[in-house]
Amino acid sequence: MILNGDSMLFKKMLRDMKKHKMQFISIFLMAFITLLVFVGVGAEVQGLDNSVHDFYNQTNMADIWLYGENFSNKTLDNISDISSTEGVERQLVLKTTGDLDKDPTVTLHFIEKNELSQYYPIKGGNIDFDDKKGIWLDQRFAETKNLDIGDNITVKFNGMTIEKTIRGLGYSPEYVYEESDNGLISDFSLQGFGYLSYKAFPLDTIQYNKLLIKTNDSAETYHEKLDDAVDNDTYDTFMPRSDLVSDKQIMDEIDQHTIFAVMFPVIFVVVALLTLLTTMTRIVNHQRTQIGTLKSLGFTNRSLMIHYFSYGFYLTLVGSILGIILGYYIIPPFFFPSMSTFYTLPSWESGFNIKFIIVGASLVLVSLAFTYIATKNIIRESPASALEPKAPKISKIRILENTRIWDKLNFSIRWNIRDVNRNKMRSLVTILGVLGCTVLLISAFGMQDGMDDLKSWQYEGINHYETQLVLEDNITSSQIDSIQKEVNGTQLMMGAIEVEANGVKKTQTLSVYNKTDLITPTNQYMEKIDLPENGITITQKTSELLNVGVGDTIKWHLYGNSTWHTSKIDVINADPATQGIIMTPQKLDDFDIDFKPTYIITNQSVDKNLTGVASANSISDLVKSWDDLTKTANLMVGALLIFAIVLSIVVLYSLGILGFTEVERDMATLKVLGFKTKNLQKLFLTQNLALSIVGYVLGVPTGYAVLDFMWDTVGDTFFYPTHYTARTIILSFILTIVLSLIVNYLLTRKLKKIDMVQSLKKERE
Repeated sequence: MILNGDSMLFKKMLRDMKKHKMQFISIFLMAFITLLVFVGVGAEVQGLDNSVHDFYNQTNMADIWLYGENFSNKTLDNISDISSTEGVERQLVLKTTGDLDKDPTVTLHFIEKNELSQYYPIKGGNIDFDDKKGIWLDQRFAETKNLDIGDNITVKFNGMTIEKTIRGLGYSPEYVYEESDNGLISDFSLQGFGYLSYKAFPLDTIQYNKLLIKTNDSAETYHEKLDDAVDNDTYDTFMPRSDLVSDKQIMDEIDQHTIFAVMFPVIFVVVALLTLLTTMTRIVNHQRTQIGTLKSLGFTNRSLMIHYFSYGFYLTLVGSILGIILGYYIIPPFFFPSMSTFYTLPSWESGFNIKFIIVGASLVLVSLAFTYIATKNIIRESPASALEPKAPKISKIRILENTRIWDKLNFSIRWNIRDVNRNKMRSLVTILGVLGCTVLLISAFGMQDGMDDLKSWQYEGINHYETQLVLEDNITSSQIDSIQKEVNGTQLMMGAIEVEANGVKKTQTLSVYNKTDLITPTNQYMEKIDLPENGITITQKTSELLNVGVGDTIKWHLYGNSTWHTSKIDVINADPATQGIIMTPQKLDDFDIDFKPTYIITNQSVDKNLTGVASANSISDLVKSWDDLTKTANLMVGALLIFAIVLSIVVLYSLGILGFTEVERDMATLKVLGFKTKNLQKLFLTQNLALSIVGYVLGVPTGYAVLDFMWDTVGDTFFYPTHYTARTIILSFILTIVLSLIVNYLLTRKLKKIDMVQSLKKERE
């Protein structure tokens, strides 16, 4: 008897699912998409995180870097004696100009040993410390220059020419992201690095300017111990790993993708669960007679509860399992190609996290909870009560119906208000579905707007030069003046600084230049502003990071100079790509710092070699860097658009079908009363269109908040003010409303097929 009963309930479940297939398909799809996105992006993030930390572990990545003019053996011994020091070594790091096409910057590391932040060989052997003529070169740089093992490479520094033979090609954990001097992202044709033995240094005396430390202490604790162990003037800059540009950039990237993986699946989870609740509530409410009959035949409350639990259980379970499997294997490969264009890692693989299983299991359990909410009341009723028709709902809009306004409303509006009032949950889910669709569309188009606007803001609104000349480190003042005169340019000094306020320290950029038509400072609204000639300007992003404003005081110092300076903020400007402090050479002189230009910018197109110029970068090169930077963002934009369209179609059609079946008998009655099909179509379409508009209106500010939150996760380097263009609003509205109209038009065609006799006979389901 039990087996037959179970078999009967199983067949009943299949019949119900077939009858309401669109609602159950939508529940399955949203569970599937939720886990597909969460696991897909999560696997890419986890894989990236695993690859980075595996690389760090394999190469024994340092925890702290010290920069100074000359680290002696005594300093090395004193730091080694600190109890928490696990390793320490020093390097001489020089930025040189390669005698190659485009005059690339080649950063040379002359090292005594290779135990911390180790060179990672890809081709050729490891570093030979007895080799005075060899260099172990950046693999990606070598590829762009068609260099290979056995080739010679010549670089220049401070009037010296250094020629070495390539012994190996590889990577470095300090260059997972190679900070560019010439653009916004790494361009391996313009920059690279090389490792050499200290014996390969061309001079008799070598002065080490960089010191690497491995410790089991936190950076703050170790900093205190370090100051007790060595003199204050031993080093200029203390940099923990979290401030290293390479590590910071890749970690910011991981954080941003993590937020994407969590934020947008939430929309599908909420809509899926509410759709399940709406569908199950409808099914059990309109199967009262069946439930009462089954109870009369001996089916227990437990067996009936398990029966209705199975509706959501199987759908969310299968959807979650498929989403986990396909998300893990399919989604990450879409991100890796664009990511690998400007991040360098030995391997790119998907990573697994137990959270994937936990989230899938949680979704299944929550679906059971929502099913329980929908079924608990009727299952607990006695067979006799369940066989009786459910008491009609008391209208809660009688106050409105008793007003003069109600009398002035036409029949269509009155009918739709009453229908929405009777089916609040279905109406709410429709609004939330459209709201979710709008959020995804607004986020997608808003991201695209932001990237486009910032490109024009950076290279048209702020910077008006045609060529950026990168000056050699050893260039003389007379050479700088000669170049400036020849190209009619503007001298610009840029250097890394550490800035501090309110207990927060950040690595930022100091920009020093006189007023020029080649650079137009702007505020966060991209409007032109004037910078003070004898004051301090701080960028909007930096002010937010430090929680300071005009009139507040900050402390800062140049890397390579241990002297801290205190300054009051006079103006706040905004820049999408360069964050930090701006001042004039005159103001810089107040701090006893010499103005040493690192660039000359000009509105002329300069493609010839000039003495003292390391490289010349055209504005088109910098724009190309920006375009490369946006590749990954464009993938996100495309994904958001696809998910928005899927969500809109699935939710609107499934809930439209649900709404149609609920009003089918009402429509049949209206047909009997003489209403024409086109009038009924208008009646049906008006309600769904109105709900869609409400969802859209609510979705616009919600989408703004989501986009604003996403822009806040891009790290300390970039500043993205959140705003919409008219195109975003119009396109989002058109897509949302057009999809709603198309879906609901397809549903209204069913009105023509209503059998008035059969619809009025059958039980309302």
